[in-house]
Amino acid sequence: MDRRQLLMSLGTALVAAPGTALTQTLHDRPRRVALMIAIGEGDPEAQQRLDAFVGSLEKTGWARGKNVEIDVAWYSGSFQLAQTAAKRYVDDQVDVIVVNGTPGMDALRALHTNIPIVFTVVSDPVGAGYVSNLSRPGGTVTGFSTFEPEIAGKWLQLLRRMAPGLKNVSMLLDPKFTAFNSLWLEIQSTAPAQGVIPHAAFASDLTEIEGALEVVSKQESPGLIVSPSPVNTVNRKRIISIVNENRVPAIFPFRFYVRDGALMAYGFNAADQFRRAAEYVDRILKGENAGDLPVQGPSQFEFGVNLRTATAMGLTVPQSLIIAADEIVQ
Repeated sequence: MDRRQLLMSLGTALVAAPGTALTQTLHDRPRRVALMIAIGEGDPEAQQRLDAFVGSLEKTGWARGKNVEIDVAWYSGSFQLAQTAAKRYVDDQVDVIVVNGTPGMDALRALHTNIPIVFTVVSDPVGAGYVSNLSRPGGTVTGFSTFEPEIAGKWLQLLRRMAPGLKNVSMLLDPKFTAFNSLWLEIQSTAPAQGVIPHAAFASDLTEIEGALEVVSKQESPGLIVSPSPVNTVNRKRIISIVNENRVPAIFPFRFYVRDGALMAYGFNAADQFRRAAEYVDRILKGENAGDLPVQGPSQFEFGVNLRTATAMGLTVPQSLIIAADEIVQ
């Protein structure tokens, strides 16, 4: 190599080195993912959702503590806690935010952030204004939606099969949580044709829940449909205890409720949405736009029944429900 070639080679190396170092630094920087979970840290279901997310993300090549950092906020259905967590993550400019539930999504939307957001367990995202449409959301938001109104009719059908003498049915709703109004409208429209009188039982905290359930328990041949509002999930053990003590047949929105003593439950697998959300996070971290990823609905629906609770309430579970159950607690 002559002197001229040597100088050109050295010059090329000096120019390329900084860029190469910068590219390497950016590649090696751990990406930051924030995860806002709608229930409490000590709740077994909350841990299952986190494990599903972390496990799925690891399968795509992201190892927690190595090339990705995951910060978890457990906001327990509280809008105020969700606001605090959302502001912290936006101020910290994390790479992606995964948010569970409508209160968390509302808290983020109020901040008008451009950080990519993947929501889970959110009802009617178009109606709520989170995305413009399901197939191509646009902007920086996508995710996984929950219950369509028709599922409320399924809840009523299952409740009537468990309690054929049902005359009144109440739906436990959080009046601050309007995302599930369509479910209540479905009950209002379908119950009368089946000879059942529908009632709304509004409650936004445990004290109000206890008061509402006291009213329900005094109705003639009552039944209860528990909406999937975060406040109901957080307080599910107390709700289950009250309705079981008063022998009010009730159906709940998630299968894991039956492990806590609920008579029966029908709904989608929430942990599965966290698993699928991790796949979206992987694609976003690798350069895809959140708004180009379609909003997806539930992929797994499950039915659970607790035979021990049914026996204690003096109910005979139809064989057809036992056969249909994905989980039976005896």
